[in-house]
Amino acid sequence: MKDGAHEDSEDLEEWSEDYSGVDEHSDLASKATHSSALPARSLEVDQASLGQRLDVFLSTLYPEVSRSQIQRWIADGFVTIDARIPKAGASLRTGQVLSICPPDPEPVNSWQAEVMPLSIVYEDEDVIVLNKPSRLVVHPAAGHATGTLVNGLIAHFPAISHIARSGIVHRLDQDTTGLMVAAKSVAAQLGLVGQLQDRTVSRQYLALVWGRVARQTLSTYMGRDPRDRQRMSVLPEGKGKKAVTHVRPLGSGDLFGMPVTLLECKLETGRTHQIRVHLESIKNPIVGDRTYSRYGPHSSRLSGGSKTIESLLPGQALHAQKLSFLHPVLGETLRFNAEPPANFIELLGLAGISLPSSQ
Repeated sequence: MKDGAHEDSEDLEEWSEDYSGVDEHSDLASKATHSSALPARSLEVDQASLGQRLDVFLSTLYPEVSRSQIQRWIADGFVTIDARIPKAGASLRTGQVLSICPPDPEPVNSWQAEVMPLSIVYEDEDVIVLNKPSRLVVHPAAGHATGTLVNGLIAHFPAISHIARSGIVHRLDQDTTGLMVAAKSVAAQLGLVGQLQDRTVSRQYLALVWGRVARQTLSTYMGRDPRDRQRMSVLPEGKGKKAVTHVRPLGSGDLFGMPVTLLECKLETGRTHQIRVHLESIKNPIVGDRTYSRYGPHSSRLSGGSKTIESLLPGQALHAQKLSFLHPVLGETLRFNAEPPANFIELLGLAGISLPSSQ
């Protein structure tokens, strides 16, 4: 079972890298009809295209798509050269086989205001900090045109719809709970994006994982899984983008006969599904994760507890607990802490783990 594709992610840094300060969706809406997907293509590079930059060449094939979007296609693995994922600035060579499979476009015309309960932790004229519940998609995208956090933000503060990406500067996965910040002004968004680019936004998560885990730093390259485009994966050195996660055990126990560990996970970078991929890569997937679960225990080993876990968790036991950043307009440091939801704490209780009071 897939988990809502990659429209909702922890990919803070990658969003900020291609941020232009212009609402690209409005621009695209005036250029192209978003009710149909762009065509996939496969072609051989000829002499006339020799030496061209890949992203420039693709812009001529898809003139209705912005250059920054083309570059994201390449970074996300929707473009290959001779079955390999290239860089946007790669120079084309005669005879290379170029394959392009554009992702589904975002449904920009569906960004409507929808009144919904929002758990607001902090709000002023420039920023709003929220405690996102599970099952809430952050941003409208293919398959999630309505019922998203963005729809709720527009209803709460209509002027936010005039800001690029409706004020969103980072996202959490659909089933990841916890803290995130959105901008209510252009100045605030530019400031927050700059901090994300500089990696000065501090983000700390709680994760309950299968097995025992020692304190360590996970440093890999990461990108789309070449065998399953709906998943991200650890890639060989030099491919994908660098991803660094610092993990520290806070407690351990047993959940229906299987060992589990409560981890503090601190992001140094912000790649799509970074924490989930990193923990699966060391064979300690997050409890309840239905996508990155290769090394999780089979239900037959849980002494009948798999249904209990499923009833408590709609997805992975991952919570964005701490968030701190410099107020992009006032210049003061803001720090926030949100305790995990009741079902997360109940699961910890079943495992015999207490949430440290210092947390």
